Amino acid sequence: MFSRTLMRKLEDFENPRIVELNSDLYGASFFLMKLLPARFMLERAVEEGFLRPGGTICESSSGSFGLALAMLAARHGYKLVLVSDWTLDRHLRRRLVQLGVRLDIVDKPARSGGLQQARLNRLAQHLKEMPGSFWPSQYSNLANPLAYGKFAELLIERLGEIDCLVGPVGSGGSMCGTTRVLRASFPELHAIGVDTPNSVLFGQPSGKLVRLAGLGGEIVPSNVDHREFDEIHWLTPVEAFHSTHQLHRNRGLFMGPASGAAYRVANWWSSKHPRKKVVAIFPDEGHRYGETVYDDAWLKSFAGWPDAVRREPVAVETPTESLKGWSCYTWGRRTLEQVLSSLLAPVSTSLIETRLQPLTQHPVEPSPKQRTEPGESSKGDVSPTLIALSHSDGALVSHLELDHDQAQFVDPLYVVFSELRNSSNPNLEHPFSVAIRDEIVGFFVLREKAALPEWAPPDAITLHSLRIARSRQGNGYGKAALHLAKQWVKSNRLSVNRLMLGVNTRNRKARRLYKQTNFLETGASYCGPHGMQDILECEIDSRN
Repeated sequence: MFSRTLMRKLEDFENPRIVELNSDLYGASFFLMKLLPARFMLERAVEEGFLRPGGTICESSSGSFGLALAMLAARHGYKLVLVSDWTLDRHLRRRLVQLGVRLDIVDKPARSGGLQQARLNRLAQHLKEMPGSFWPSQYSNLANPLAYGKFAELLIERLGEIDCLVGPVGSGGSMCGTTRVLRASFPELHAIGVDTPNSVLFGQPSGKLVRLAGLGGEIVPSNVDHREFDEIHWLTPVEAFHSTHQLHRNRGLFMGPASGAAYRVANWWSSKHPRKKVVAIFPDEGHRYGETVYDDAWLKSFAGWPDAVRREPVAVETPTESLKGWSCYTWGRRTLEQVLSSLLAPVSTSLIETRLQPLTQHPVEPSPKQRTEPGESSKGDVSPTLIALSHSDGALVSHLELDHDQAQFVDPLYVVFSELRNSSNPNLEHPFSVAIRDEIVGFFVLREKAALPEWAPPDAITLHSLRIARSRQGNGYGKAALHLAKQWVKSNRLSVNRLMLGVNTRNRKARRLYKQTNFLETGASYCGPHGMQDILECEIDSRN
């Protein structure tokens, strides 16, 4: 078996140059930052037996992480299958091919999640066809943020106490991993994430996203830990390109557009906070952007170049606003769920009573903590009811908060209802709440026919976004919700005989619940933004 030291042949390329840009403003300038997590993930995979000598690595990437894997694979004798899309630039594509990568290009976006999810769907096919291959899964592999502990320690060694860290956010590894380690020494560290409009990472509604390497996304990776961020800034592509040229012309640093965006924000924040030590993360050099960001003819194709540039950010009240230029929002170290749920104003009990009509009921066996002495009353004595919601009823379930260890596996409710409102098949996506008397305790969505996910057969109905309020868990309401879902299918879709769902391979609690309610493994799986999902199904018959 390979030893860990054999994976260190490119380690010198991982360390950034620490460049002083202004008084108390520094740039951490990487040759190729993604070499750091790529090497760390592969080392762990070798040690744990997931990657054997001469084995195959499969991954989805349209940028520097794919290049990092290709360099390491070539250096250490692995085969690499890389799923990318049409946004992969010609320069990088040529280099990947020369490194021996087997490229699979996706040209059509998925119904949900765009090109990123389409790549993950294609990746799942490769993993199925090549058993024993290793998927690094940069979006959900905890080794990604852990790898940046080395970078954080380097910053402390070179600069001492740091007041503010600024960096672009893509997979979430660099900013979240570095911030987490730095805060162990500097709890007041101010962390600023840099994103771009129409990227869903921090609550922007999905739309036409101009892809910037290392910045933004069409899905929210589970490695983006929103609790690490104090502040979020969004820069348009033109603003990022403009700043990239400034960084090159004024500081002599030939970097990519994500670095330019980070530089613009860090330079502004530093000017507003004198005597505060600021570090900006610059993820990669500019060589692969010679025919794009550094090409005048290419830049002229962007409306507004070079004048549509804000000199300072405009503070927005919500991260969901339509953004026309550099904007910022005080995130406050909250989860995405907390930020977006605050936009769904809670409604009164009286409104719930007048708006909602129960469809069906299911008795719940009281748990030990529900059981009462004679003469006492308990809400556990009441059967949960299923209530159909409209696609605009997000406020009715906005209080259904989850702990972080559960929230990482599901989309925030604001995102769920945003997708429902913008659905191209509104009559085929059915949101429901689960209620006890006048209290809503749970929520889920059923999909059918044209609204089904890519992994589901056309004769099934699929269940999504199941959640039970944190304060109501442990009372049997999860089982009741699943039974109510089956009853609805049985009563309203007579030709459908199975209910299907996907469960994250790391979500053991949910898997136990599904197994206890007659869901069985199908043997199928798919790749999602939160990692590998196993597909389960349950027959709809008299036994359910």
